[in-house]
Amino acid sequence: MRPLPLLLAFATLTPALAATNAEKAKATAAAMRAGGGASGSATTGAKVVAPAPSAPTEDSRPTPADAPLASGGLTRITCLYRGTDPYHYQLWLPANYAAAPTKAWPTLFIASPGGKATMGNMTDWIKQHGYIAVMLEESRNGDWESTVGNFIAAHDDLVKRVRVAEGKKVATGMSGGARACSVFVGLRPGFGGLLLQGAGYAPVGPNGASPVAGIKVAALAATFGEKDSNYAEGPRMKRLFGDRMELFEFRGGHQWAPKETVEEALDSIDGRLPK
Repeated sequence: MRPLPLLLAFATLTPALAATNAEKAKATAAAMRAGGGASGSATTGAKVVAPAPSAPTEDSRPTPADAPLASGGLTRITCLYRGTDPYHYQLWLPANYAAAPTKAWPTLFIASPGGKATMGNMTDWIKQHGYIAVMLEESRNGDWESTVGNFIAAHDDLVKRVRVAEGKKVATGMSGGARACSVFVGLRPGFGGLLLQGAGYAPVGPNGASPVAGIKVAALAATFGEKDSNYAEGPRMKRLFGDRMELFEFRGGHQWAPKETVEEALDSIDGRLPK
């Protein structure tokens, strides 16, 4: 299987080509091997066939730049990748966002292996620490096209729509979502932290190479359940990243970290971001 081409300088993807049944089967098998854990496959460069174009709907029209945003609540945003492809994210703004019109805010990007990410066990921490939260909807285990497209569309829309503190962007995800985040932090500047839950970095990124070279963030952390099939990835990353990486363990398996553990990990990253 040939990797999906990605021009990192501009972060634009070449449209996927139709694959033979044999190629599709091979891509699916590779995704299952890379995924690890019980929740399914990791994001890989599996090929997909673009759907036929359809008439625009409210769900595909970009959210106007001046659309009202909910402080202390969620707003669903539709944004475009490459000017034509609609993607979505749920935006959480701190309750006092509107009351501080010049403040730039730390921001947490969240990716789920099954798509439609939520704040989950991180909800209280996000609210207490005054973070903007960006929950990606289409980013999920499967092909890199939609995963990277969702992130880039959301990121580039977000920085025009709200006040994001550069250097204080953090990405987190679980399983295939963690592997996707290991790529995200190398695609756009301003990331200071990366929290991997239930998996390490992607073994192969969108350009067919390991994303390790792009993981330049100063603060890394990872959470693993004692019974997680990916557990051994933690010590390997610690040896690779050294003092930049902190590991957090909990009783459990292949899952999002429980509230107490993920809050410890987020505290670790937040404490190492620029002041």
